[in-house]
Amino acid sequence: METGHHITFVGTLLPFVGIVFLIALGVIILTQQFRRNLYREQLEQEELKRQHQSELTKSTILVQEQERKRISQDLHDDLGAVLSIIRMHLLQTERKHQDVNDQLPGELQNIRSLTENAIESMRRISHELMPPQLERFGVLETLEQACEQLTAAGKINCVFTAEEQVDSYITDELMSLTLYRVCMELINNTIKHAGATELQLNFSVSDTEIIVHYRDNGKGMIPDHSRKGSGLRNMHNRIHFLGGSAVIQKEQPGFFMTILFPVTS
Repeated sequence: METGHHITFVGTLLPFVGIVFLIALGVIILTQQFRRNLYREQLEQEELKRQHQSELTKSTILVQEQERKRISQDLHDDLGAVLSIIRMHLLQTERKHQDVNDQLPGELQNIRSLTENAIESMRRISHELMPPQLERFGVLETLEQACEQLTAAGKINCVFTAEEQVDSYITDELMSLTLYRVCMELINNTIKHAGATELQLNFSVSDTEIIVHYRDNGKGMIPDHSRKGSGLRNMHNRIHFLGGSAVIQKEQPGFFMTILFPVTS
């Protein structure tokens, strides 16, 4: 009799146990789903934040480049014109007083020499801010001309090479500006700090990347210290912003960097 009651009790209890189990299972499933949804939302928020930061960085770089271009044009058009007029008046005054006072032309010559130095400095600063040939001829020819000028000036033997098809892959203005700024930063660092006698700059392409090889025969750079300077830090930021990467290899002697930029189809 007791056995029958026990069986009846168990039979009555089993459905409740099953219900509790299903409820617990449902809670576990809902909790896991909630966590997955929360994680997915966090990833989406991080992606939106990254995209926003990327757009903000792009806008900042473009604004900086536009401001560089404006200042360069203002220097050339306004200050350059004023300095040229001053030089012209000094030359005219020199000629007028040449037979009147020997001391005055000498002083005027000094002033004219300072004015000509100011004009040259203005042109150099304007060129560094935004070289006019960059828009006219493109980044590869601009860099090649810079190398030729350095070699001709006897500062360093600069060897520039580029595969013919590279130019067709550089269609974006920001890419062109980035390549120019990065390469000129490397060249300036070599001239100022490396004590090198030769540098090599090579451009090539693969199916997926634009490849830049930069090498000099100077005293090299310690990799741990390669990002401490603000110029190099800005250079790395520009490279990474375009989805590129840079690898520095220390050679004995010399400095070698490989820069990769993804090709946009």
